[in-house]
Amino acid sequence: MRADLHLHSNASDGSDSPERIVDIASAKDLDAIAITDHDTLAGVERAIERGGQVGVKVIPGIELSAFSSYEVHVLGYNVRLDDNRLCAKLEELKEKRKERALRIVDKLEQYKIYLDREELLGCDCVGRPHIAEQLIKKGYVKGVQEAFDRYLGKNGLAYIKSDRLTPLGAVKLIKDAGGSAVIAHPLIFSTKGVIEDLISGLKGYGLDGIEAYYPSHSISDTAKLVAIARKHRLITTGGTDYHGRIRNTEIGSLNWSPDGYTASRLKL
Repeated sequence: MRADLHLHSNASDGSDSPERIVDIASAKDLDAIAITDHDTLAGVERAIERGGQVGVKVIPGIELSAFSSYEVHVLGYNVRLDDNRLCAKLEELKEKRKERALRIVDKLEQYKIYLDREELLGCDCVGRPHIAEQLIKKGYVKGVQEAFDRYLGKNGLAYIKSDRLTPLGAVKLIKDAGGSAVIAHPLIFSTKGVIEDLISGLKGYGLDGIEAYYPSHSISDTAKLVAIARKHRLITTGGTDYHGRIRNTEIGSLNWSPDGYTASRLKL
């Protein structure tokens, strides 16, 4: 079984529709995928419907953005799409995203940079990548990296700190909605020497796995993460973190197949 369990559609900050992502996955002979948009489930049902038409299994997914001492993204798989608590929290997060985007736009205007507020607020789950796209389109910067370096990143002129879930809150939200919680792109935590503490702190609340297979991981990086997962009896997932034209990664480029334990836990 070939799978890609970390994909972003235009329901959040990707450039492709959920249906197009499924079609690309089908063309690349993937058996299973997950749409894991940031803080929204808006594209999942469309992807599932299209997957049924072309023979690609689509499992319900999400990527929750969290922060404690550092930024932690938590992937959620097989969450209930109609879970009241999850849906209410996602609506709350959507409003916070809009508020943050408008505050960033306000700061940009102090530097004589004017963006289309109406277009930004038209995004279901607006984020800094949408602002970066407008900065590029209007000629203020040449690319996404420049947009973040000059304006949107932590040291940027228009940076506004986000009001996010805690990693523990993200895990609990996913578990309460019947899902499996997985730490996304965990290499940074291994590099910082904090991954064991992070796992230990979250496992007692239901953490299920880590994303050991990722485009920027070397063979030795992956082997180390797999060993950590086995030590803690966690599943190991893989995904490309595809965003369409926004990032230079292709769906299915990992050529990853889930092991039997992971496939069973995620119902693949």
